[in-house]
Amino acid sequence: MRLFLVALILALLVAAGYRFTRKTDAAEPAIVAASLGDARFAYAPAYARDDSTRYGGALDRLSFIAVAPDFGPPQKPSADPRRRAAEEIDPMRVFVTLAPREEALDPAERPSRLYARFLESEVWGGPGGLVMRRFEPGSPYELELLYLAPPEGRDFFARCPRRDAGFLGSAPCIWALRWKNLDVEARFSAVLLRDWEELARGLRAFLASIDAERPRPR
Repeated sequence: MRLFLVALILALLVAAGYRFTRKTDAAEPAIVAASLGDARFAYAPAYARDDSTRYGGALDRLSFIAVAPDFGPPQKPSADPRRRAAEEIDPMRVFVTLAPREEALDPAERPSRLYARFLESEVWGGPGGLVMRRFEPGSPYELELLYLAPPEGRDFFARCPRRDAGFLGSAPCIWALRWKNLDVEARFSAVLLRDWEELARGLRAFLASIDAERPRPR
């Protein structure tokens, strides 16, 4: 009788473990399918920054974390709290958000059609061959600096906080672009400005890689 009970308990534990494993696998698929309006996406769940992106479906926003320069997914968070804290402020991390287009103005035109009216006249040299401009005191962006790829920032621009702005986050710089009729926002560390061309190529390659409608090589 005792042996029977032991065998029964072991069988129940195995069955429970099997069901738990299947539930876990079902909860986080190998490839996530998601959509934003008419745009379809497929990506590894390791890229997801939040639960809605991790499980996919029809969404109003997608949020990703990728690691420059190759834009691979971040490693699984360490169990060691100190190491995990260091991972979370890794300056190579890029935070990417996709959302339906909200305004008619293409983000590539913001430097010349939106920001230009608030800029001071002086032009400064920036990292990686970028041009740096300061915003006027009292303007909506007075605590930020604008970095532009010459001549007008259509290929790349970034708004980054000034050192005296008191920003404490690990990804203070913002670049916005239009892709597949969607608005894309990338947030990243200022240390990546010196390799902005590599950053821009990597982001566009990442977007192409998660595009489920893109023809795949056979």
